[in-house]
Amino acid sequence: MDDTLDSLFDRLNAGLFDGRLPTYRVRRCPPQAGERGFIDEKARTIWICTSSETRETLLHEMCHIGTPGHGRRFRAKLKRLARRGESWAQAERAYYLRAELRMRAEHWMALWEIGRGLTRGLGRFRA
Repeated sequence: MDDTLDSLFDRLNAGLFDGRLPTYRVRRCPPQAGERGFIDEKARTIWICTSSETRETLLHEMCHIGTPGHGRRFRAKLKRLARRGESWAQAERAYYLRAELRMRAEHWMALWEIGRGLTRGLGRFRA
């Protein structure tokens, strides 16, 4: 049992989330390639896989409670953290917003290409 991480969760919940988050256990896990942490909502456990940036990783995972993915609701939680003095959260929010905008642009470009192909194909039916 990692009382230090559990008490950090409690302090961050009280100070930055106004105590609104349900209680989760926080545990260490072995470092994993490309992953600083993850959340198991069913077991109400947050896993921290990095020895550095523990606080930021925990806050990131706390933003996932009740909010899967990195969409609008998740980014709103990061924005709220940034307004409460967590400057790293603004940069992370911008990163996920850019990723979503890039994904949307790629989606619309693919649809445009499909439409363009269909339009070309229709040309042979015009007299």
